[in-house]
Amino acid sequence: MPTLSSGGTFENNWKNILDKLRSVLRNEYGNTVPVFIGDEEANAGSQFIRLEPVGSELVEYAVTSEIREFTINVYYVFSGANVKKTALDHILRFVSRTEALIHDNVTMTLSDNSSSYNCRFDSTELGTDDEENVYIVSWVWKCLHRANLS
Repeated sequence: MPTLSSGGTFENNWKNILDKLRSVLRNEYGNTVPVFIGDEEANAGSQFIRLEPVGSELVEYAVTSEIREFTINVYYVFSGANVKKTALDHILRFVSRTEALIHDNVTMTLSDNSSSYNCRFDSTELGTDDEENVYIVSWVWKCLHRANLS
């Protein structure tokens, strides 16, 4: 485990949270909807999910630990010549299914055996990018995580 100059240890909480969120989404959608972190997508195909870390905010501080709220933007991108009713129906079903999936994963155990909790989508936005010829759903995902335990 990495050590700090003061003798303490740390965990890469961002990586652990992003990896777990990606795992939850991949387990649900398998190979039908690739899930990427950041700009790692190469040939993503006609639909994919991208996770983009935004920031964290200190919620509670104590000598023995801290609680941070992490924020990640989640994008679902659907490419198509145009979004007709059947494609829009597919997109809206996907949105509802993904929102239900996140609701069913309010608490997630991370690779370091800590937990993220109060995991949720705070908002959903639907829209198109006519220049890129894609439909984009964006969610703001948040969770709480207790770390830096001593």
